[in-house]
Order: sequence, then structure tokens, then C-alpha cells
Amino acid sequence: MLVAAGVALYKGWKIHTGTQAWLAYGLGVAALGLAIWHLTRQADGRQA
Repeated sequence: MLVAAGVALYKGWKIHTGTQAWLAYGLGVAALGLAIWHLTRQADGRQA
């Protein structure tokens, strides 16, 4: 997910303007958020 976030943010930076750039930025931020969530959650996956 970190790679996907990097690619999406890079594509948004390259496009730089317009709706597609904002979509790429949004997808990059979402992928980065999911990657951080995945790396910080409990290993066993069970919640009490």
C-alpha cells in the first residue's frame, strides 16, 4: 500500500491540475491511511 500511495501521489503531482489530479491525491492519501492502519493494528486481529 505504501508503493500504491507513492505512485498515486506522484501521478497527482505530475498531472498537477484538474479533477484527475485531485482524484489521484485522494487515492494516495487513502492508500497511505490504509497502510498506516495496517502497520499499527494488532497482529492477532481479535478485538476484546
